[in-house]
Amino acid sequence: MRLENKVAIITGAASGIGKATALRFAEEGAKVVIDDINVEAGAQLATEIIDNDGTAIFVPADVSAPGHVEQLMTETQLHFGTIDILVNNALCNTAHVLENNWDPIIDVALRGTDHCTKAAITAMQQNGGGSIINIASVNALIGLQSIHAYSAVKGAVVAYTKSMAVSHGRDNIRINCICPGTIQTEVWMPMVERNPNIFDDLLPWYPLGRIGQPIDIANAALFLASDEAAFATGSVLVIDGGLTAGLPQFPI
Repeated sequence: MRLENKVAIITGAASGIGKATALRFAEEGAKVVIDDINVEAGAQLATEIIDNDGTAIFVPADVSAPGHVEQLMTETQLHFGTIDILVNNALCNTAHVLENNWDPIIDVALRGTDHCTKAAITAMQQNGGGSIINIASVNALIGLQSIHAYSAVKGAVVAYTKSMAVSHGRDNIRINCICPGTIQTEVWMPMVERNPNIFDDLLPWYPLGRIGQPIDIANAALFLASDEAAFATGSVLVIDGGLTAGLPQFPI
């Protein structure tokens, strides 16, 4: 198993990409720490992993609050003794994204990533290294209409990833990010309520002819977390079904 006995913290893990990543890491032998502000869903996921012979605990924490992050790291180390992997996946609710509410997006997706990263690095330095994976977005790479704040913040996450990777390579701490395309998760529910055909409408954008699933990103995160990615740091792994490669349809 690729993550046997590794301790992995996953923020925003109660649903979507975070949940798929937690389940995938557990399958590969990781001891998973599930972080989310959704207490019911987070606790349920931990129980699901344990019931399937995995190892998991749930720690409710708001990553935008430094005190919560400190508690997350402390409980992880008290329970498992170390921190090997961190996946910064947490995001504020979809309404803030659609309404371009800068402060909540910055607080969770950027400041939260920074809070968790710095706290985990302290533990990883004592442990001889580790792997940090930041979930960004294709919005960081191409211009998309209307959701400016989210795009700007995800662009900052990409730049932050590169800067921190350079700063901590000598600590044997690898820091990479993933830029997903459209992934069919609960985050999209408000948009689906507005337009039930939204995923079908998006299909012409994707050369692979399908919308992404959370497992697509979980598998990418597994690679970056594992020793198979031992020479990867500061990288931006685009998992987008070909969206950013070019236009699959163009009138000529």
